[in-house]
Amino acid sequence: MLSPTDVHYLVGLLTQVSNPENVEIILGDMVQDNIADKNRDIDITVTYKDANGLISAFKGFEVKRHSRPLDVTHVEQLSAKLNDMPSLSHRGIVSASGYTKPARKKAEVRNVDLFSLIQWNNTMEGFEHISFPPDFSIKEKFLTWIGRPLLTYNPGENIPDKIKNQITKNTSVGGVTGSEDNGYITIQQLSDKLNLNALTVLKSREDIKSLALGAEKQVKCFLKGIDGIYVDLKDSKLYLKQALLQGKVKWDERSISPEFKVLIKEGELEPYVGCAIAELPQGNLIGFTVSQIDRALKLINIPVSERNREKIKLIKLR
Repeated sequence: MLSPTDVHYLVGLLTQVSNPENVEIILGDMVQDNIADKNRDIDITVTYKDANGLISAFKGFEVKRHSRPLDVTHVEQLSAKLNDMPSLSHRGIVSASGYTKPARKKAEVRNVDLFSLIQWNNTMEGFEHISFPPDFSIKEKFLTWIGRPLLTYNPGENIPDKIKNQITKNTSVGGVTGSEDNGYITIQQLSDKLNLNALTVLKSREDIKSLALGAEKQVKCFLKGIDGIYVDLKDSKLYLKQALLQGKVKWDERSISPEFKVLIKEGELEPYVGCAIAELPQGNLIGFTVSQIDRALKLINIPVSERNREKIKLIKLR
């Protein structure tokens, strides 16, 4: 299921696709509120410029992903916020859960456009130039370990058995400040992260790139970028300098069924833009977009680092 951050980011990308290329789209922009006499955040701004580089239109959109349709109170509050920003030439709200009838009436009176990000139930219709069959899927080719690799910390260093015997999968790991600022909590979590990092390193090697699908290969991979991380032992700290991973890898393939969405303006039947999106195992969202503006099929990607943001601030889409 798409999180509020996912919806915010996705609507921004869909807005980008559904507009000409000479626009600037910013997620989490700041716009002057004349009543409050300060800059306030707007989920999405779209700036249009003419041939002379002068701003011809400045649109602001608030994006909401609620479990229920936005009611009149929600729309009234958002409309008031948008209307207190005179620099905006157009104002809109995007909902991933629809609107109540009173909310639609309120937006019409307040001159605020309403849009919905909804399920694209019939993917064979909506766009004249492209459609997706109901059984459409995305195939991902990925490198994976066969079983769990052998991971050795500080290879070549003689670590006494009395220290090794203190380490379990739940042993705490910290950074140089002792505040766990590296993001790892246990040695098991650190090991899992390094397993994935090693795959990222390995798949760039030419001998791995040329490996046939399903074919196995024995590999070794040194990871050196773990300086400053230590294992928190009972009476001491074991500082980690590098890690050696050994095991077999292979290329595998899986099919992922995407979720289909369209962005549509309230009161209209034809969607502006549609997409097929899927969440990959490593956490990022990928997909294809199709719009009424052109006949292009474009690839979109929302990295897991962006999805994990608590709040999106001043991200310019390019």
